[in-house]
Amino acid sequence: MSDNLIIIEKTGGVATILLNRPEKRNALSLSMWSRLIDLVKEAEEDSDIKVIVLTGEGKAFAAGADIDEFESVFSDPASAKTTAEVTYESQKRLNRCFKPTIAMIRGACVGGGCGLALHCDLRIADTTARFGITPGKLGLVYSLQDTKRLLEAVGPSKAKKILYTGKIMDASEALSIGLIDHLVEPGLLAEAVRTLADEISAASQFSVRATKQILRMILDGATDDTEETRRLFVDAYAGEDFKEGYQAFKQKRAPKFTYS
Repeated sequence: MSDNLIIIEKTGGVATILLNRPEKRNALSLSMWSRLIDLVKEAEEDSDIKVIVLTGEGKAFAAGADIDEFESVFSDPASAKTTAEVTYESQKRLNRCFKPTIAMIRGACVGGGCGLALHCDLRIADTTARFGITPGKLGLVYSLQDTKRLLEAVGPSKAKKILYTGKIMDASEALSIGLIDHLVEPGLLAEAVRTLADEISAASQFSVRATKQILRMILDGATDDTEETRRLFVDAYAGEDFKEGYQAFKQKRAPKFTYS
């Protein structure tokens, strides 16, 4: 069943959304894009979940869109429009998720797979990872939403080089230009991601989520506080997390935050 091509696993406050098509290097079918919307929503609505990890089963993160579907999904303008809309909504749901997200990357992270990783808050890879965005090699055009995420990560000139050439780069180069945030040796990836997820989970989730909201507003073009951001600032002082954090600081102990 198509639902099995992307699944969710929940352990200790972390939801792992797993692209589960290793025999095709987790190439993204239209049904997988659609299913991702539901799984992100499920993780958001689960009050026990604090962090969402996105990864691929086997030796690849995701090798891009499923080429075998191209003839059917792009057979006419109406079908292409539907595919574009589903992909857009899926990536938007991941990007606008109010909980922090981490892409855990090994192997191929190319095309739509790289776009998917860019819609996560943070990206951790091992040294087997390979990255590329290749519309220029297929006569296609990267969407504005995808291009914006790339621009935010690496800046204008590096984004232009990546898109103009379609070059595949290794993990060291991806780290050097800011496409990924942390690089580890094979075998250490899951531990590194779990450590980061635990550190985020230990922080005040009110603070984490409000900060993510404000960062997204800035990246969307906001240049000054709004009534909403001022309310977040003021509400924090009346919240239980601040009371606990303040007492923990005075008592020189680790805080036990309760906001969920």
